[in-house]
Amino acid sequence: MLKTKTQSSPQSGGLRPKLNIGFVQQHPYLSLLVAAALLRLIAALIVRQPGFVDAYYYYQIAANWQAGRGLTESTIWNYQAGGLFDPTIPGLLDHPAFTYWTPLASLLCIASFSLFGTSFWAASLPFMLCGMALPLVAYWLGRLIFGTEQRHYSWTMGLIMLFPGRYFLFWNTPDNFAPFALITMLALAAIYGGLYHDDRWLIAAGGLLGLAYLSRSDGILLTVTLVLSFGLQRWQGSEGGRRKAEDGDLRLEDSVLSPQSSVLSPRPRWVMLLTALGVALLVVAPWLWRNLIQFGAIFPANNLKVVWLRNYQDFFSYQLNLDANYYFSWGWGNILGSKLNTLAINSLLLTFQGLFLLGPLFLIGLWAVRRNRALGPFLIYSLVLLVVMTSVFTEIGSHGTIFHSAGGLLPFQAGIALAGLEWLGRGKARPRAASIMVLVALAVTVYFVVSYQLPEWDRDYAASQPLEKWFEGHAGPKDVIMVGEPLSFNYATGRPAISQASDGLEANLEALRRYRARWFVLGPERYGGLDDLYRAKSATGNRIELRLTAELDGGIQIYEVLLR
Repeated sequence: MLKTKTQSSPQSGGLRPKLNIGFVQQHPYLSLLVAAALLRLIAALIVRQPGFVDAYYYYQIAANWQAGRGLTESTIWNYQAGGLFDPTIPGLLDHPAFTYWTPLASLLCIASFSLFGTSFWAASLPFMLCGMALPLVAYWLGRLIFGTEQRHYSWTMGLIMLFPGRYFLFWNTPDNFAPFALITMLALAAIYGGLYHDDRWLIAAGGLLGLAYLSRSDGILLTVTLVLSFGLQRWQGSEGGRRKAEDGDLRLEDSVLSPQSSVLSPRPRWVMLLTALGVALLVVAPWLWRNLIQFGAIFPANNLKVVWLRNYQDFFSYQLNLDANYYFSWGWGNILGSKLNTLAINSLLLTFQGLFLLGPLFLIGLWAVRRNRALGPFLIYSLVLLVVMTSVFTEIGSHGTIFHSAGGLLPFQAGIALAGLEWLGRGKARPRAASIMVLVALAVTVYFVVSYQLPEWDRDYAASQPLEKWFEGHAGPKDVIMVGEPLSFNYATGRPAISQASDGLEANLEALRRYRARWFVLGPERYGGLDDLYRAKSATGNRIELRLTAELDGGIQIYEVLLR
């Protein structure tokens, strides 16, 4: 990334390299691209398996498609999310995919598989490319938001996307982390451009909003952001929309969107909003049509089950009927307490999960940038995300959903944090302080990779290896096996697998019967309703007997399932 020169040193008597920082400063996009490519390759040395449920799922669907099996799931990872069906052939668990999630991550894998064949490297490649683009887009956003002369903002935002804390390894995985972050950043910029510069930018925003939904179901909140931002800008009035930016606002003469204009455009036209929404619908229409043919509805009903969760484990139940009656019978005291607790957790996650130690500066910076129109869509989307994940999807927001959805907010937060730091310093530019912020981000990233993610990443995959050795000598290739995490087990072994249920032994016995499972694996990490079985080492019920057959290292128990 850095060009070097050599010069003689009287003290050393030889030549020593000297970094040409000027080259980096003159070629920011190239420098960031090279650095991002190197870091994505380093991450690839660590991330050699999907690593977590979502990524295993998207990989499995793409691999099934490549094998000619269509968009199908071949394990039961969750009964509430579409796993309640009766197999027609013992050992064959294939059923239509995406009854809960949306397809963009698998579609990217399929495209890569068609070029390079089925492998984890091929699955990771599109996401690595998205991860490489993030620092470049972040640098461009810095110019857009804070002006072309404030280069330390652009560099801070770009470099923090190189060292994004918890997100570092996840941006290599076949999941929607990197694509959704990229879509979010571009969509928020296009919304701003369409509202305050040239409303034809709204057409580009519409295409991005369609991709956002295909990436994540909650990507539709970006469409909500567009509508709210449009309404707010219209409400502000044409006079305010045409005057020059006030003190503290981004001026168009510094904008990369419209470098020739020094006054704000008139209010955006309603027809352009409708066009943007039409483009978004056009992008998602083929997928909605597929859903209608496959499931009889454009939006699978399983998406709404998470609204009625009392706790996160409910989502992995077998027998619970997750509906409004179940939820409201919990009582208003419990419901209100749950939502208030979630509000506190989600607020902390949105503030600190990307920036960590820089979070307080971000909160201070919100006041400093309050008049910057370029940050309006970001602030609206952040608020919408917080409100919806707290009031509607209460139990899933803090269990990974906000982490997935907020990656594209990180560069905006970094820029605001730097603005907060400079506001504390009475408005003086602080390039050295910006460098310290980047060093903090680097330290946090290294900490998470080394102490948290690295030990955990391959845990489920590694746990499947001793199980596979045992099953090779005792089970047939079509035997259905119930395990704690079936997606990673299937990835590692190729065996048909179903998930344990969270709602007690009886529910698990019923699932074993329904899917004609032959083996049941129980370990130290299990749902509380299975504790008695783990201690007693046998169980009968529902015309089924669980007979302990083997105990492996690490407290793993393997039961044979006998039908009576």
